Amino acid sequence: MDFAPRNHRRRRRNPDIEAVLAVPAFRHGDPRRLAELAPHADRVRLSPGRTLARAGQTARELVVIVSGEAAVLREGAVRAALQAGAQIGGDEVIRNERHTATVVTTSEVEVVVVNGPAVVWAHREGLVGPFAAPAALSGVPAARRPDVEPQARLAS
Repeated sequence: MDFAPRNHRRRRRNPDIEAVLAVPAFRHGDPRRLAELAPHADRVRLSPGRTLARAGQTARELVVIVSGEAAVLREGAVRAALQAGAQIGGDEVIRNERHTATVVTTSEVEVVVVNGPAVVWAHREGLVGPFAAPAALSGVPAARRPDVEPQARLAS
């Protein structure tokens, strides 16, 4: 099935371009083109203990933490803390891969969720920048983090 952003007029919700612009990977894109993604992005507030991604499940959406914190869990142990700006699942959505870790909120968080077909479309259209590794592990070479996949695969 091909993603067609022009069909967004069928949706009832009010598009919010600010939700799209909160995604670091989309910030370099043309705002007029990014407006096409707005109906496919939602801002959501979640309480502590909610799962943002589950290890082993196929990534179906991009989740970006706008405020609050979450923990990356692998094999039951906390591997990293994620804060505002962390992007979860971007590369996995594009490559149709599974999450490599579970991510659980540790405080009340506000997240932006962009559905997978919209992320794939944005990637094909050149509107997506890199899905960077969360700041919690920036500067730590992947070779020194055997428990965590390199780059964006950390949290997804």
